[in-house]
Amino acid sequence: MMPSIIENLPVFAVITPLFIAFVLPTIAKRLKLVEGLVILAKILSLAVASCLAFIVLKQNILPLTYYMGGWAPPWGIELQTGSLSAFFLLVVAIVALPIALFSKSNLDKEVGGKERVARFYVLFLLLCGALAGMALTNDMFNVFVLVEVATLSCCGLVSARNKPQAAEAAFTYLILATLGSTFLLGGIGFIYIITGHLNMGFAFEEITKVWMQYPHVVWIAVSFILIGFGVKSALFPLHIWLPDAHSAAPSSASAVLSGLAVKGYILCLIKFLFSVFGKNLMRELAIYELLMLAGTAAIIFGSVFALMQNQLKRRLAYSTVAQVGYIYLGLGLLSIDGLTGALFYMASHAVIKSALFLAAGALLSATKTKNINELSGVGRKMPITMAAFTIGSIGLIGIPLFSGFIGKWYLLLGCLESGSFITAAVIIIGSIFCAAYLFPIIRIAYFEPAPDNDWKDPGLPQKIALILLSLAIIVLGIMPGPFLELAKNAAVELFMLK
Repeated sequence: MMPSIIENLPVFAVITPLFIAFVLPTIAKRLKLVEGLVILAKILSLAVASCLAFIVLKQNILPLTYYMGGWAPPWGIELQTGSLSAFFLLVVAIVALPIALFSKSNLDKEVGGKERVARFYVLFLLLCGALAGMALTNDMFNVFVLVEVATLSCCGLVSARNKPQAAEAAFTYLILATLGSTFLLGGIGFIYIITGHLNMGFAFEEITKVWMQYPHVVWIAVSFILIGFGVKSALFPLHIWLPDAHSAAPSSASAVLSGLAVKGYILCLIKFLFSVFGKNLMRELAIYELLMLAGTAAIIFGSVFALMQNQLKRRLAYSTVAQVGYIYLGLGLLSIDGLTGALFYMASHAVIKSALFLAAGALLSATKTKNINELSGVGRKMPITMAAFTIGSIGLIGIPLFSGFIGKWYLLLGCLESGSFITAAVIIIGSIFCAAYLFPIIRIAYFEPAPDNDWKDPGLPQKIALILLSLAIIVLGIMPGPFLELAKNAAVELFMLK
């Protein structure tokens, strides 16, 4: 009985949120039940992700595979659980549960009536199911399908707020994401033409044999995939959809977009780069140099644009552009420490940016203002909310004892291992920029005179969500433990592919 359950855990991780998303429209008018089912789905997802992570770490069953319909590759779709997929599943589960708690009895203020709230939750669960599938699948076309499910879910989440700005932002996102999908599908098509396979493992074996016969085709495929995922993950200068989308979306949607969706697309890019092309081909085609250049540009320009913003959510949105640069830079280092840092920074940023956007949503809901300079004294009137924002800010800057420091430390080690001292300087400069656009918000909130307005912290579920995310930032900084071990193991496994 127990071996059978373990064998089917990967597919449970995908179908659990999808099944509950299918049920929700039938009970849309019973909002309490809808919210309870969503939270239950996230608790089950956390339990499944924790079990898979435990199996990967302690039982050394690598990889744990599931063949959809019993069809083995290359004919069937393969779900494969290794350190990378277990790592990302755990990140999604840990971040999604507080977001679901924050949304409880709170979403109707931003999106409208019960039916609209239920639709929001359906899209949220579809996105979580797609992210789980993206982590587990070992099939390239399956990745494309799941990326499309995630993209359409994100468009719906952006447009959930019943305002013209939300519809415009969602339409812009849809157009650009569709262009990104076109490039992605083209890249997969070129890989299939020269390898005859859609399974990543079989494609990797074949492409290492034939790439010298088709160097231009391989280069086009790599370029298309980089552009496709670059658009979807908001890599500078392909980020233009992100600031408007984050500004117009409900707070929970902003947290999902920045904390989870962007990371899912980067995860898929990592799987293509290392599991399909491999590190040797990345060196031969100088792909790593493009990644480092793109990451460096994103860190610098994203930070500069963030400094120029007076609206809180737009500043956080441009911050996401800058932070994505750290991950791309880590991928370009082509070292185990650099890849470990990039992966851990994905987890750290997912937790931190979710906390920041949820706290920002609570601040804007209470104060009725979007502007940073109008938040004077809010830290004394909303202590829990502002404490969560402060902890997230410190973590994002990379101060020791907070999660961001661990990721940046390994990125710096990767820079030194690769002999790239310029990128090490960029990481440090980016942290200084991060302090420059986040510390003024904290100063205004705590040290400026407070008005007589009756600003209060949000309700109990929202407080619990903010506290959980804040604790996660601190725990990951002090005791990174399983997360760091999974990230290291994933980096080693990806580099062992030859």
